[in-house]
Amino acid sequence: MDRMNGLSVTVHPHIDDVAHRDWDALVQPEDLQTSRGFIRVCQDSGVAGAEYRHVIFRDADGPVCIATLSRMNVAPDLLARWTSRKLVARVRRHRQDFLRIPVLFCGLPVSFGNSCLRFRPGFDGARLIPSLDDVVRRVAREVKARLICYKEFTDEEARPLEGLDRLGYFRAPSLPGCVLRMKWDSFETYVGAMRAGYRRQLRQDLRVRASACVEVRVLPDYKAFARAIFALYERVMDRAEFQLERLNLEFFLHLICQLGHQTRAITIERRGEILAAAILLHTPRRLTFLLAGIDYSCHRVYRTYPNLIIEVIREAIRLGVERIELGQTSYDLKRRLGGEANPRHIYLKHRRPVSHRIFQGLSPILFPSRTYPARNVFRA
Repeated sequence: MDRMNGLSVTVHPHIDDVAHRDWDALVQPEDLQTSRGFIRVCQDSGVAGAEYRHVIFRDADGPVCIATLSRMNVAPDLLARWTSRKLVARVRRHRQDFLRIPVLFCGLPVSFGNSCLRFRPGFDGARLIPSLDDVVRRVAREVKARLICYKEFTDEEARPLEGLDRLGYFRAPSLPGCVLRMKWDSFETYVGAMRAGYRRQLRQDLRVRASACVEVRVLPDYKAFARAIFALYERVMDRAEFQLERLNLEFFLHLICQLGHQTRAITIERRGEILAAAILLHTPRRLTFLLAGIDYSCHRVYRTYPNLIIEVIREAIRLGVERIELGQTSYDLKRRLGGEANPRHIYLKHRRPVSHRIFQGLSPILFPSRTYPARNVFRA
């Protein structure tokens, strides 16, 4: 145990080394992706071969800050536009390690648009940032990470991190999240609240599905279908425009075991064959569309992905949640169903000053800003 800025700090290699009462004291019930259970899913399944550290700062009254750090090898051009990534790919034909560097994240090695840094309510997190960064930089040296990245913070979560610029970091945009705030007591009310053009598109998607005799199932326990869903997830990742990590089958299985009552699947099937699937996390107030799997050989014919999102919304209404986290892809479709894009931010610093200046100079290319204006989907 060390002491920094009048606080004690401990660093643990595995989340199981952290006492429940210490971690859970700063995690809200709706904050499932920062829970010990979800972190254990990521760590025990070996996602991306990441190496972890779990940090706790305490004062006399208990924990004031928790953070998970993870180290993995990353291509930092993964958020660049397609033309930039194509140029980088050409260089990698001759030099495979080009722009592939070991990164220490303040966050998990999964790209679900969620941060993994929490402060005790009422505590001034901004004054703790220099001490936290001392720990982060020390861990970066231990795990031989050349780049440090704090990810992925909403506008509100980013406020305590504004002091990182004085510590040499620069801020860059990540992919926005997409949120649908729920205010309907039935699916019919939701559809009826839409403006005519958007309602017409949704009903057309439903008609195509009905005419093809496509069925929908909600699976509270989907362990028996995990391999089939994972195979469809692999197809999505083969075509993914942005890819920080590639999950393994163990992640799906651990998710069911650790968060069984808080995860479920929605499948779209035809004649017993799964054409598309969604993996969801849910709490009393929030539903998260975590992952999708799609059979691309028929998804245009049956409009499986639009129908998958529609069924996620239907399930959210049935569960009575207040909001749906729809993820960081397919913004056009999700916005025409009522979702709104919310910014996410990352903070970066290369440990070598010269490399940092080069990296920062390239940031407009590596991390282009993307805006997705809200659509006027619903009637006043």
